[in-house]
Amino acid sequence: MTAPQTAAEYKAGGRYVPSRAWARAMTASWTSPLQRRPRRHLLVLAGAGAVALIVAAALGFGGSPPPSPTGPVPTATATVQRGTLTQTQQVGGLISYGEPVGLVAQQQSGVVTWIAAPGPTVKIGQPVYAVDGRPVILLHGTATPYRTLATGTVGPDVKELEASLQELGYTGFAVDDTFDAATASAVQAWQAKSGLPVTGTVSPDQIFVHDGDIRVALQAIPVGSHLGLQPNQQVITYSGTTQVASIPLDVSLQHLVHADDPATIALPTGQHLDGTVSSVGTVAQTIEEQNKTFVTVIVSFDDPSALAGGFDSSPVTLTIVTGQRANALTVPVTALVAKPDGGYAVQTVQDGQSTFVPVTTGMFANGKVEISGAGIAEGVTVRVAQ
Repeated sequence: MTAPQTAAEYKAGGRYVPSRAWARAMTASWTSPLQRRPRRHLLVLAGAGAVALIVAAALGFGGSPPPSPTGPVPTATATVQRGTLTQTQQVGGLISYGEPVGLVAQQQSGVVTWIAAPGPTVKIGQPVYAVDGRPVILLHGTATPYRTLATGTVGPDVKELEASLQELGYTGFAVDDTFDAATASAVQAWQAKSGLPVTGTVSPDQIFVHDGDIRVALQAIPVGSHLGLQPNQQVITYSGTTQVASIPLDVSLQHLVHADDPATIALPTGQHLDGTVSSVGTVAQTIEEQNKTFVTVIVSFDDPSALAGGFDSSPVTLTIVTGQRANALTVPVTALVAKPDGGYAVQTVQDGQSTFVPVTTGMFANGKVEISGAGIAEGVTVRVAQ
């Protein structure tokens, strides 16, 4: 008997998600390299929709005393640059075929006599599992089967059935909302070829409808299991057939990541692949043992073929662009000097003399910081700590 699901195991669309076991497996290997660093080395700023991770190596702040405001001109200098500052954050993730979803059997009696093996792709027209020797066939669509389709039935589920039959090569009927005699004839031909009873009608327990081919992730029950009257008996968990990178993003950072954001995925081999955030979860899940509450962010690969022959599943590091500032004046972070009364300054150098200039800081990213202030312009030379 399938254990009752928790609220965290529900997913949009009413399908069940074996979230806890999956989530534990995901998060166990998703400890970000950044998380392993001592907290004092990281500074997270949330502002203007962005997060920056700053290695507090900049001398002159973070506890080190500020340098003397006078003295010889230092030899280490940099110039104020104008350009686009891009802010990123690295998080741990996992390459997979997406979060598995449970397939609920429509049958309430019978013996499960066959289940598709985990791993290979189950395509349209192929059986997913069988009960009492009768296969349950995968068809494409989005309408959940709930009634027997027969001559005279009208509705979008009829149109999806006819579209699948057409995709499988059956002809002689119109793909519309009406199940007519021509549809029944095509159904009989399909049933005969698929090993189903040739009835010319389609009941919900003959088909499994999904919006694409699937990949079985896990056989939820063994072959030989008896199906009973209890509802929502899962036979398998399944996913899509395209590999994605899944990220357990802390809920406090959820607002910083959006669909269509660009991302970079680093593989264990050192290879970096471009990707795009395809979805940001809206259902928070909690791993009590790790005191972690997260939503799942899915990143698709811009070129999935780059993974061909590589990893079925592997920990990865993802770099997500969380903010950009165009036309910004920037200097290395190490140019900042903490002022005794608060705030920051930079030490400009001109004609062999140095001067402290108070600045207002903006975005931090990639070792640089956006600054503004009187006398700060593109090309101005500033002192940087060595």
